Amino acid sequence: MTSITEWQDATRDRIRFVQDGLLAVRALRDSNSEHLELIEMMEQPYAEILEELYVRDLSLAKLSDESDLLIHLQGPAASAPNPRVSVLAKALTGTRDQITRLAKQLGGVLTQRVPASLDMNFVGLARGSLFIGFSAAESGADSVLTRRAVALIGNASSLIAADAPMSEMARVFDDPAERDLAVAAIRQMSPSGQSGLNEVDLSGRAIKKSVQLTTQTRRHARMLMSQPAAVAQVKAEFVGTIREIDLDEHRFDLRNIDGHPHDVRCAHEFDEEEVLRLANRRTRIRGKAEISRDGVVRLLWVDEAEELT
Repeated sequence: MTSITEWQDATRDRIRFVQDGLLAVRALRDSNSEHLELIEMMEQPYAEILEELYVRDLSLAKLSDESDLLIHLQGPAASAPNPRVSVLAKALTGTRDQITRLAKQLGGVLTQRVPASLDMNFVGLARGSLFIGFSAAESGADSVLTRRAVALIGNASSLIAADAPMSEMARVFDDPAERDLAVAAIRQMSPSGQSGLNEVDLSGRAIKKSVQLTTQTRRHARMLMSQPAAVAQVKAEFVGTIREIDLDEHRFDLRNIDGHPHDVRCAHEFDEEEVLRLANRRTRIRGKAEISRDGVVRLLWVDEAEELT
């Protein structure tokens, strides 16, 4: 995979190549006016490269300069001259949903609706195959949360792409809930192998290192989400209200917890009907806890759930 930095360097080299070539042809034109047809033939390859630079590369350069997150979709569904609207729509909404879900967690936002200050801006599109740029708000405390969410997903994606074990993931992330949300985001953003996409590359201003998401990163993320970290040995019990149910990831949030100031993200193995029955109800939850670096239970691997009357 070519990183966006490598691509930018290559683009600058091509620009210099075209400039030098056109200057050389111009010198020949000035000194050999009787061979204009031959000189025009020599000029044609540089004109074609220049056209490609204007049509694709300069628009992509603008995207990379202005995007906190730049995703590059590759595969038959994205490489057609006119990619399907469904591919674009899914990439836009799916990426936005994963970033803002983590940003809400970072900011302690409890509303289901995403505040406008946490939402992402659409920067633009570029061909080759299909590049889509996103950015946080220009200023404000919430824009910092959005950029941090992108950075966390970038960090987690690098580890997952390298097939890092859960022990390393737990060591790198201070907060187990943030780790779990970042891994879930990568699972959702990675291609499934059934959508006409075979690769999704992440880069941008908030991503330290470009990373490639594939069906393998999707499988590895799913495996990581199925197992607690080795540190999850402490038994814990909470009474709270079940909210934010994610049926695909087998997760929910426990909120308004008696005697506990923070929400707890919960991983479970209940069937769909059972967990939906508990939605918005006061419930006693027991399980194995993962604790953040500041000593707070943030992720619970649920063993039992008891609805309270």
